[in-house]
Amino acid sequence: KTALEMCDHVIACSPWVKMTHSKVVPEEKISIAFWGVDSKKFHPLEEKPPGFNVLFVGGDPIRKGLRYLAEAMQGLDAELWTVGCPPGYFPEGVKARQFGMVPHDEVVKIMQQCHVICIPTLEDGIALAIQEGMACGLVPITTPECAEVFEDGISGYKVDYRDTQSIRQRLIALYSSPMRQYISKRARKLAETQTWERTKEEFKTIIKNHLSR
Repeated sequence: KTALEMCDHVIACSPWVKMTHSKVVPEEKISIAFWGVDSKKFHPLEEKPPGFNVLFVGGDPIRKGLRYLAEAMQGLDAELWTVGCPPGYFPEGVKARQFGMVPHDEVVKIMQQCHVICIPTLEDGIALAIQEGMACGLVPITTPECAEVFEDGISGYKVDYRDTQSIRQRLIALYSSPMRQYISKRARKLAETQTWERTKEEFKTIIKNHLSR
């Protein structure tokens, strides 16, 4: 709060972050510059592996909503892969592969082996892993604040908070539907436009405009 009050201008990484900061400083003092993704480093394989692997990435499984994804996957013919969080126990009927903390370069290789990335977060400024997954050709499923980086129903799917049933329905629909390939390509194409160069240009523009005033 003190840091925000001392600033002449604030650059937020998403509308949700802008909203939270606006509780401290006026909205007109806040601009938005979305984070980017390195789509050369994060890219899909020429051919996806067989099966149906659903990826979760997050250091805080409670805040990131891992429970709701695990419950949604009970009894499905799919594997839940988790990265970044400590190994835990999942409900009966969930096939899980838990990697824990891994180097960032290893995350790319894990993403390339998956088909969907689902982070049903309860609170998040922006989930960079969603954009990285999109760049790897994964279909993203996430809650409203992190769904701001894709078009719902076109390059990913937005679900409500704690909505286990909606997550499950999306996963079942994507399992064998040709829509999965379509959404995957759209997600990759969109991620290619979300570059760090774009982020830097947005920062430059915001700072120049503020200095000119």
